[in-house]
Amino acid sequence: MRVHRLKVVNFRGVVERDVEFADTGVTVIEGENEAGKSSMVEALDLLLTTRDKSSKASVRAVQPSGRDVGSEVTAEISCGPWRFEYFKRFNKAPETSLTILEPKPEQLTGRAAHERVEQILDASLDRTLYRALSLLQSTDPELGALTDSSALSRALDRAAGDVDVDQAGESLQTQDLLAAVTAEYQRYFTAAQGRPTGELLAAERAAADASSAVAERERILATVQEATDRLPGVAAAIAEYAELESEQRVEVARLAAEVAQADAVVEKLDKSKAVVAQRQAEAAAAAKAVAERKDLRARLGQAESDVASGRAAVESSRNDARVAAERAEELGIEATAAQERLAALRERIVTAEAAEVVARDRRRRAELDATLAEAARLQAELSGAVKVAADFVATDADASRAVDLDRAIAAAQARVDAGAPTVIVTPLGGGVTVDGEAVTDEITVKAGRALSVDATDVRVRVVPGTDAQASADELEALRDEATALVDRCGVERLSDVVPAAARRTEALGRIREVERALRRELGEHSVDDLTSERAAVDARIPDVEPGEVDDLGALRVRERDAANAYSAAERARDVESARVREHSSRAEVWETSGQRAAQTVVALREEIVRAVADASDADLVSASSAAATDLENARVVASRIALDATRMDVPGVRARFNEAEAALDRTRTKIADERKTQTELTTRLEVCRSDGRFDELSDAVAENDAAAATLRRVTDRAAGARVLFETLQRKRTETRARYVDPFTRRLEELAGPVFGEGVRFGVADDFQIQTRTLDGVTVDVESLSGGAREQLGLLARLACASLVDQADGVPVILDDALGYSDPKRLSSMAQVLGHSAGDSQIIVLTCTPDRYRDVRDATLIAV
Repeated sequence: MRVHRLKVVNFRGVVERDVEFADTGVTVIEGENEAGKSSMVEALDLLLTTRDKSSKASVRAVQPSGRDVGSEVTAEISCGPWRFEYFKRFNKAPETSLTILEPKPEQLTGRAAHERVEQILDASLDRTLYRALSLLQSTDPELGALTDSSALSRALDRAAGDVDVDQAGESLQTQDLLAAVTAEYQRYFTAAQGRPTGELLAAERAAADASSAVAERERILATVQEATDRLPGVAAAIAEYAELESEQRVEVARLAAEVAQADAVVEKLDKSKAVVAQRQAEAAAAAKAVAERKDLRARLGQAESDVASGRAAVESSRNDARVAAERAEELGIEATAAQERLAALRERIVTAEAAEVVARDRRRRAELDATLAEAARLQAELSGAVKVAADFVATDADASRAVDLDRAIAAAQARVDAGAPTVIVTPLGGGVTVDGEAVTDEITVKAGRALSVDATDVRVRVVPGTDAQASADELEALRDEATALVDRCGVERLSDVVPAAARRTEALGRIREVERALRRELGEHSVDDLTSERAAVDARIPDVEPGEVDDLGALRVRERDAANAYSAAERARDVESARVREHSSRAEVWETSGQRAAQTVVALREEIVRAVADASDADLVSASSAAATDLENARVVASRIALDATRMDVPGVRARFNEAEAALDRTRTKIADERKTQTELTTRLEVCRSDGRFDELSDAVAENDAAAATLRRVTDRAAGARVLFETLQRKRTETRARYVDPFTRRLEELAGPVFGEGVRFGVADDFQIQTRTLDGVTVDVESLSGGAREQLGLLARLACASLVDQADGVPVILDDALGYSDPKRLSSMAQVLGHSAGDSQIIVLTCTPDRYRDVRDATLIAV
């Protein structure tokens, strides 16, 4: 397959673009990000795979944002013996048209055109190879699965030298057989792990279900006999538990009487504890009254002390405030002086900065002058190279044809000399002419064409044979073609055509190199941009040379020191001012606190007078002593009652009663359980007698035998399918193992200039590269860097493309590959790409043209 031309209109951000690709070799399409390079690959895929009326999201996404127009894709493609032009419009007014140019003209539209292209691609395109040889953005660089590629299989068969070219690769019949065997195998086993599935799994489950049904029926019948054996024992247990229940009821009644006596003692104990709690509260209240009277007199003393200390604190704070105010005034004077020094320095800094800007502009002007001078030099060199290329019109094809013509003329001359008769003419007197030319001496002539010898009274005509005449005509035609080629190329001799073509190729290469150098020199700007910038910079530079200016760095250091001094003076002044406020505030607080303390002294004295009038200090102490005595007496009474409760063992009596009640409940539960069991066993016997369980067992046994027989038949068929499938897979694996060697050799040849001549690779049967060995060190490919893995992915695709026959080949599409490669590897990869292209078609999409500047004879297309 070859893509000759691709045109897209209104496709994503591309308004219109028409690109023609080189049929062989490398085509580099370069453009900025979002220029629509990747959209071209997407457009080709959409054209070949999707109907024009499709409403899939991927189709809707290619319509330009905000524009109600159709997205159009046109491609001219060669595939097998067919060459056709294919057009589709999506989204708006969908349309499909197909024009087949070779081997015979056809025109189709709509669904018929789409289906005709599908037929052509099915017949001539190895879709597996086409998908695998594309290395697109954001995809794994690892080579895709190629085990089903018939084109690669044929190529590797030829490289291995095991079969004839016409028999190479898996035939369609072989693939159909393998597909049929695989389908039969998957009727019984899973593809991944070979576990039973489908018909085999259903037969196994049916057999298991039937066996379970037989076991269940046998278990049910076994329980019938068990029920018969257990019924007498259940009846005896019920009678035994009934007798035990009667005895336990008597014991529970006796223990209930003991619990009633214990409850009376506990009630008396609770009352005595309540009296103790009351006496304890009264004693606490009396003690609290005594403590509060002491606390009242202590607070009065503390308040009188606070009044005296507050007066002293007020005087001290006012003295501290006066000292801080004086210090703040002195610091304010220092801050003003520092501020004036700082302002003067900043004026000098402004002047120095203006001088620095002028100096920077002068440096930039010098840089622009150097760049513009180099650009002028390169443009002059480019014009010279263009003139040289224009002076020579001979191409590489002309040079090749000149060499072929030179060889053909020599060979034709030799054939003429060997097959033409030799005529020797010796004048003996009188006038003698050969083809109208006078002859005076003896001459020898090869008669490759009709020859006339005239003498006095006689004419001899020599006519060569048919073969000699044909050779002469062929020689004449070759000489005419050589003359036309020499005239067209503007040279004097046929041997001058090859040097002229070489001079032209050299000039074209120099043009590309100079153009790249000019782009690198100018960057993203044009000469006009740089000239305009130079004029603007020159306009900013004053005509007068600047006088001596201060050192900007030294001024900034002095400015920083002055600013620090000013800030330090202001901070110190602010600190002293804060101290003035703090000490003044403290004096006010102490004054307020002293006033409150004086008021508290008066209030406490009045409160003590009132309290003493109600009860004196002695009365409060006496009442507290009496309450303590009553509390002690209540505690003695409560202790005696608690001793009586301990002797009676109230918790033990209650525990024995609870245990007796629990035992009675357990006995009653056992009686209920036994009676329930008795009912269940009786019911089971009745059900077995009425439901015909023995007939069910016979039916289940018959179904089990049928399921087992079905399982044996299905198992035999599954075993046969497994043997056939595994045999074909083993043979196919052995065949593929033969393919790996030529693929690996070609891969190592291409990888030598990139990784080193001694590089070796471990390749699996599915063509996946597993290990790399370099300088005796073997590592897994997954452990290599991202750049190395990307390089291997590209090399593997080149190896496949170079092995596959041109008739089976597909384009190798590389979308911004080698983004992780260093400059040295980039150069090596570019050289490998150019040398290995051969008859393959390689399409490179890139936003970094310099990445592929070393690709030999690449066709460059800017978008």
